[in-house]
Parts: sequence; C-alpha cells; structure tokens
Amino acid sequence: MKILIIFNPMSGFRKWGDPKTIIQKTLKKRGYSYEWFETIKAKRQPLDQFKNKKYDKIIVSGGDGTVAEVASFLIEHKIKTPLIIIPQGSGNILAVSLRLPLTVGRALNKGLNNKGKELDAIRVNNRYYSLIATGCGYDTIVMSKTPRSLKRKVGVLAYAWTILKTIFYYRSKPYRLSIDGRRHILMAKSIMCFNILPLANLKITEPFIGHRILPDDGLINIYALNPRPIRDFLKFRKAIKIFTGKKISIKSKRNKKYQIDGNVFKGRTVNLEVMHNAIRIVY
Repeated sequence: MKILIIFNPMSGFRKWGDPKTIIQKTLKKRGYSYEWFETIKAKRQPLDQFKNKKYDKIIVSGGDGTVAEVASFLIEHKIKTPLIIIPQGSGNILAVSLRLPLTVGRALNKGLNNKGKELDAIRVNNRYYSLIATGCGYDTIVMSKTPRSLKRKVGVLAYAWTILKTIFYYRSKPYRLSIDGRRHILMAKSIMCFNILPLANLKITEPFIGHRILPDDGLINIYALNPRPIRDFLKFRKAIKIFTGKKISIKSKRNKKYQIDGNVFKGRTVNLEVMHNAIRIVY
C-alpha cells in the first residue's frame, strides 16, 4: 500500500506525543511505503506535484484549514483517493462532525483499517470549495477577529471570547437570498450555509436546528440568523429562518466579506452549488 502524507507541523495544540513520530512509526510497522510532504508558509500549498501520482490513501495531519486545502485540491482534480484525517487543529470542526478520533494513533489506525465514504461539498463562487460551512455577516467578524495565538492556547473557546466582545454591537443587515430560483429579502445578522455540523446528524438535535444536517444528502442547509442577544436568549429557535436547496445566491450591499470553513474572503455576492459525492473520506 502506498500512502501520501500531508503534514502541517504548525497546527493547533500538541497533544500526547509527537504526531510525526507516531505516524511514521505506525506506517513503518505496518510495512506501508509512503511519501512525506510538510506544508510551508505560503498562500497556496504546492500540491500539484501529486495530482498525477497514484496512492491507495492520502493522510492529512493538521487543522481545518489544512484539511480544507487538501480536500479542495482533491475535489478540483476529481481525485477520489480515500482521505484520512488526523485532527491537529484548535477546532477540528470537520473531524468532530464526522465523529473521528481526536488522538493521532487512534485516528490513524481507524483510517488505515476502514474504507472511505463519499461526502458532498459546496462549490463557492466557482472558485472555492467548502466541506463544513460558508457564511456571510457576523460569522466573518468572529473568524477574522479571533487571534490565532489565542486559538492555539484555548482552542474553540477562543471564538466564544470573541463572540462575548462583539455580539451586542453587531447589527442586522439586509440580504437578497435566492434558493433554487426562489427569492427572499430578509434582515439577518448572519446567513450560514452548512454541509455538515457537529451533532447535527442526530435526531435529538432536530428541535434546535429544524432538521438533521447530513453531509451526503445532496442538499445545502441555509440558516438566516437574526437573534437579539437578550430578548431571544431562551427563544433562539424563533430567531432563525431555515431553508434547504442545491443552488444558492446571497447578495448584500453592506456586507463585504464572507467565510469558507473559517477562512475569510472579500466579496458582496456569494454563489453556492452543492457537489454531490464530491470527495471520499474515511470516517
């Protein structure tokens, strides 16, 4: 078995043991041949060198950002080689959503012992790809104003600190929302389009989020959020408008940014289209 490892040496926390040593020792013990690539400080990783090579599996070790870039590369080049995720970031939202082990050894062994399953992706503005969520509005404030240094120290709790500091002064904005040709005009603090979300595939979460979010159903789940922090604290569900669709367009005159899986981009229009069974991930 031949494996490609894409390893981010700078990601997130350092948990138990050295991830690099654990991965290499495990693969050597199993007798696998592998090619090792460590990410570099660059706007885009030089992954094109691997697009014409054949591997039985691809391992990515890093946070959601590293996983997103590798996944985008596979989707763009229509590579269906099973992807093994070893979560090493501060949030690991995708890994948590797929209920993957969060320790290196367990994540690696589970990935090597199982076959991949096909998941949907979201194509954004015909240029980017999202596996988790794309949004515009308040979520871009949270993503851009949370310091990386704080995320490395306290993980996902860093976002909670940013929310406490900003939620009370951020005002709703008007949006034009088109879903499979149906048009809506609404006020919202944020419009979030999910492909996957932690625990959202469980029936027990339906009363809170309206319906289950499944990463392989060929649908995008849209949530227009317009809560008032004090008034709607106990009635948050009433402050959400929920839609599903396959082709989405979000337009705003005032909002000039949007985020894809935590990475913030400039733009007032966000066009999304579901890509059914776009990537194969071991989970």
